[in-house]
Amino acid sequence: MERRLSDERTIIAYGDDDPLGLDGQFDGPPAPASLFSSGDIAFDPSNHQNTSDIEASSSLALNMDNEMKKRRSSTIKLQPRAPLASSKRPQFIPRRHSGLSRISRKSDIIVQETTPVNKSLNMHHIVLKMTIHTEHDIRTSFVINQDSSGCGIGRKPSNVVSIPADKYMADINHAIITYDVHPVHGAGYYIVSGDASSNGTYIRLSPCVADDVTSKTQWPLETGCQFRAGKSDFQVISIESSALFLRVISGKLAGKEYKIDSTGATIGRSADNSIHTGDGELSRRHAAIWFHGNKFYAQDMGSTNGTFMKLCGSYEHPYRLEVGDHILVSQTCLSVNRFDFGVNENMGARKQMEDSHSTIQDMNISALSSVGLYPQSFFGVFDGHGGAEASQYLNEHLHKNIMEEIHKRSEEIMSCRTKEHVHVIVKEGLTIAFEATDAEFLKNSSKPQAGSTATTVFIAGQTIYVANVGDSRTVLSRNGIGIRLSNDHKPSSLQQLFQLSRADEAQRIRETGGFIIHGRVMGELAVSRAFGDCEFKTYDTYACSTALRLEDENGVEQPVVNPNDILKGPLVISTPEISIADITESDEFLLLASDGLFDVFEDQEAITFIRKEMERCGDVQRTVESLVDYAIGTQGSRDNVTAIVVMLKEMHIELDS
Repeated sequence: MERRLSDERTIIAYGDDDPLGLDGQFDGPPAPASLFSSGDIAFDPSNHQNTSDIEASSSLALNMDNEMKKRRSSTIKLQPRAPLASSKRPQFIPRRHSGLSRISRKSDIIVQETTPVNKSLNMHHIVLKMTIHTEHDIRTSFVINQDSSGCGIGRKPSNVVSIPADKYMADINHAIITYDVHPVHGAGYYIVSGDASSNGTYIRLSPCVADDVTSKTQWPLETGCQFRAGKSDFQVISIESSALFLRVISGKLAGKEYKIDSTGATIGRSADNSIHTGDGELSRRHAAIWFHGNKFYAQDMGSTNGTFMKLCGSYEHPYRLEVGDHILVSQTCLSVNRFDFGVNENMGARKQMEDSHSTIQDMNISALSSVGLYPQSFFGVFDGHGGAEASQYLNEHLHKNIMEEIHKRSEEIMSCRTKEHVHVIVKEGLTIAFEATDAEFLKNSSKPQAGSTATTVFIAGQTIYVANVGDSRTVLSRNGIGIRLSNDHKPSSLQQLFQLSRADEAQRIRETGGFIIHGRVMGELAVSRAFGDCEFKTYDTYACSTALRLEDENGVEQPVVNPNDILKGPLVISTPEISIADITESDEFLLLASDGLFDVFEDQEAITFIRKEMERCGDVQRTVESLVDYAIGTQGSRDNVTAIVVMLKEMHIELDS
């Protein structure tokens, strides 16, 4: 079942079939966990939560209304963290290991001659953004500044993060985030649970990698630990030498207890799991308990909705947050971001949604980090035509190829003596990644005739790299003035109907053997650069049966043309044009959008609209939703409309009346 969220990427809401291939970490089918009665175990009262607390949490979970259940479902697919010592590096590493390595216990600090670690975040703030929001949420994102006194999360307006719509959240300081310089872990933002109720604060587990022990041992289980999978909460009530005793404290299995031996156990919606919850929110193989080195560990198996560890018991200490983390505070899931942003897609009057988009807050490219270009973020809008296949392919693969191409140049980057040299290398990596992604799509897609534009922003440190193919556009707001950072590859106006907006593009097409008619390449395609569109490219790697059927200016049909018979090369190319800009104090936000928006908005009109909406509502997600709705409902755009606004700083706008 597919579901499109207004502020995140398209997701599959109901599970996946072991996308990471992790079934193999258990030899044979998972062992069934043994159900047992409380009388079967000799309980140590010191190892158990108060029985009334458990009963209260079970009752609360069972009585929870559907809206609250929806709020606590993350529904955002995370990528696994790469093995730390691996000869083969995965294409995309979006985040660092979660788990025990981020817990800051007092015992970690050796008071004697401990020299504080000076690890700079290179960020003045982080942004918490709801992964799901409703019409009752006044704000959807919140800026957390470097406040050593702590930023509270709760229902009341006095909290820095105020979420009144979450009925099960504490009024004040349900959770607290503090900026601190830890002697061992360095400078960072640390979260603790400030509320002792059953609706506590949770950290989402990073998906583990099948052949990487480090990723599989990040969350050791001890007596008193609690974790959540879907609608079910589990508590470790006792651990013996090679057996773990688990109690379900909420969900359909509430009250049941399981004995898990050294063979481990799996949790999921499929009946072949050791613990089958019957929960439709779970993936087929959602989570696992793994025994290794005389310890039990909780693992996420690459689930869609996530597995969460509660900040209690051995995890009650401050937990260091990283960009890309997801936290669950009461029933509200929040992602940790470098930039505040809003994104909205609307099909408009079209019968099919062909647009797609990407938002990646932390690419984690070590070579760029080593030369001060840290962190790295990526945003992209992809406007498909002839189907959604090409735009969706870009959504899934372009950022991975960019990361891979830049990683290949790590040694060269780290040996650079000037910033300009780094720019040259990054531009080369972006160009090759774009062209390689196009070649992969043309070779592997079942529908290579589908096409897509792309306007992308890659931010490394304080440097913006804008790469553009086609007529989607990126505009920067600098002190309220719109500055276009990309160049459209299409006819620019009705007065120039038979010309491309760029003379060099027109010359390239003519020299290749093509022409422009009715403002379109070969009378068919409205852009001169695009991904896909195999009819306009000459490749030996595929066979395209579609030929071009043209009419002249008088409407007389011309002979069928097979591009491979007459062209010297591709008429339409995927080579991006790249511009570079440094972020200044005057820069407010970036707007990336498909031509469905810019067909009805001039650059400056869109910038002014966004600034006025930000002044009115103070929330970038609500602002982008208003922008897209206005483009379709009032301005009459007939196309799909997709827009992303990336905030480069907190805005305190004073506009003339």
